[in-house]
Amino acid sequence: MRNRPYILFLLSTMILVSCQKKIDFELNDQENSRLVVEGSITDQAKAHTIELTRTTSYYENQPAPREEGATVTITDGITTHTLTETSPGVYQTSASYAGVIGRTYTLNITTADNQFYTAESTLESVAPIDTVLLDVGLNFEDEDVLILSHYGPEPAGVGNNYMWLVNINGIDYTEDVNDIMFVTDEFVDGNYIAGFEFQEILLSDLPQADTLKIAIEMHSISRSYYDFLLAIALETQYNGDLFSGPPANIPSNVSNGALGFFRASAVSSMYIEAY
Repeated sequence: MRNRPYILFLLSTMILVSCQKKIDFELNDQENSRLVVEGSITDQAKAHTIELTRTTSYYENQPAPREEGATVTITDGITTHTLTETSPGVYQTSASYAGVIGRTYTLNITTADNQFYTAESTLESVAPIDTVLLDVGLNFEDEDVLILSHYGPEPAGVGNNYMWLVNINGIDYTEDVNDIMFVTDEFVDGNYIAGFEFQEILLSDLPQADTLKIAIEMHSISRSYYDFLLAIALETQYNGDLFSGPPANIPSNVSNGALGFFRASAVSSMYIEAY
C-alpha cells in the first residue's frame, strides 16, 4: 500500500494529459468578414446616414474596411428613397428627408457582390422635454462633473423607451455608445419625470469657452434597440470581473448574418446656453 499515493498521482497525470485537445478559433480572417451596418432615420428633416463597413482580421491593426458601391434604399411601404454614397461606405438621404411617426421603415442593402441585407424599425413617438436642469456635483470618483437632469411628462402606456444625446460647442459627448443614457418606462409609466439625471460630464472635459452651447436630443427607441445598447454595456463596461458571465454576441436587427443596427426615432430637442 506504500505505492498508493504514487499510483494515484500517475493516474491523475494520465487523465489530464488524455483530456488535452487542440481548438482552432475562427479569428475573423478576410474570408469570414461580415457586413456591419450603423445608421438611423428620425422625424427631423436632414441628411440621414447609413454607414457600411466590414469586420476584419483579429490581427489587423487598421480601420475597418468600407463597403463601397452598395445600393441602399429606405422604404416606408409607400415611397422608396435611394441613398447616395457621399464618401466610401457612407450613404445618405437627401437633406429634406424626414421620417413619419407611426410608420415602419425598411432598410434594404445590396452590396457590390450582390449580397442582400434588410432591417426594419418602427418610428415611435417621443415625450416632450419641459426643462433640462444644469448642476455641478461629484461623481463616484469624487471628481467635479456637470450634471444634466431631465424634466418632462411620460405618456401613459408601458413600452416606451428613450435615449439622450448631448453636444456642447460642437463636441459630441455621446459619440461613444457607453456614454449614452437609455431607459425604459417600465417603472415610471405615465408619471411626470422630475429630475432624472441623464448625463455627467467631467468639468475638465468641457470646452474652454465663455459660453457653453448645449444641444440636447431625447430619442424614442424600440425595445430591440434598448436591448442592443444593454448588450453592448454588459459586454464592455459591466464585464470583466469575477462574477461576469461568458461573452455573448451582440444582437442585430439586420438580416443575413450582418452586425450592427438600423433604428428609427422621433426626437425632442432643447438648446441651452450656459455662462
